[in-house]
Amino acid sequence: MANFNSLKKLCNSLGKNNDPAYAVMAIALVKGICRPMFTMMDKTEDPETKKYTAIREGLTEVIAIPTYFALSRGMAGLSKKMPQALQSKSKENLMFLGVCVAALFVIPALCSIAIKPLMEKIKKKNTNPKPVTAYNSFNSVDKPRLHTFYNRPQYGMKVGGV
Repeated sequence: MANFNSLKKLCNSLGKNNDPAYAVMAIALVKGICRPMFTMMDKTEDPETKKYTAIREGLTEVIAIPTYFALSRGMAGLSKKMPQALQSKSKENLMFLGVCVAALFVIPALCSIAIKPLMEKIKKKNTNPKPVTAYNSFNSVDKPRLHTFYNRPQYGMKVGGV
């Protein structure tokens, strides 16, 4: 019963405080956790491609969460310049507009600016040349993947943009 009352309080609080940033931040948080995890579980992809894609997806959501919050709050601040009668309704509308602007323009722009240099730094850190041994030189030929020999459609999420 205590859990039901806690859930009821949470739902009432969220219903009274109708902030669209909370919903998109929750979605971004789940995407930031689940998408890299599902990417790393893909057994058909190259391990380096999986790591790169998982890090890129996680960084995208790390950028998205504060951007949603900042633009939502920034746009809500504009409602104070409205007439008193319109302030409450315009606040929610401006917050929603802030979330939309963040999703459509700001987050893609920030990601295109920030992710490539970050990924280059990560790639440089993780690049360690392997010493050449008889075993490495003997097994340097990659094993062919059987699914590349068959002409069949690919299903599911493809990792790495390839």
